[in-house]
Amino acid sequence: MSTIDYSKPVHLIVHGQRDLIDTLKHKLVSLGFSEEKLLPASLEKTGNIGEYVAMAWPPMRATEVIINEITGIKKSETKENPMGAWSNIDHKEISRIPLS
Repeated sequence: MSTIDYSKPVHLIVHGQRDLIDTLKHKLVSLGFSEEKLLPASLEKTGNIGEYVAMAWPPMRATEVIINEITGIKKSETKENPMGAWSNIDHKEISRIPLS
């Protein structure tokens, strides 16, 4: 398990379930992340190497949040991929926390 740097940005992926954004933010702030560093993920652009991704999981009936660290970014086309730019990141899982 990696040491978490709570000062780094965290990109939030909720798979279209906008109602989960506040829940994710509350969970992450309670862990020590700064609310100003919690950013909605964009399909056009990923975060940077060393930043984090917090993803509601599983996509349609989320029961937990998976926190990953971005370890690399591949350069390739994302036009046809529903994950957009995020399909091009390499990452390592650093934590799982329950949503409830």
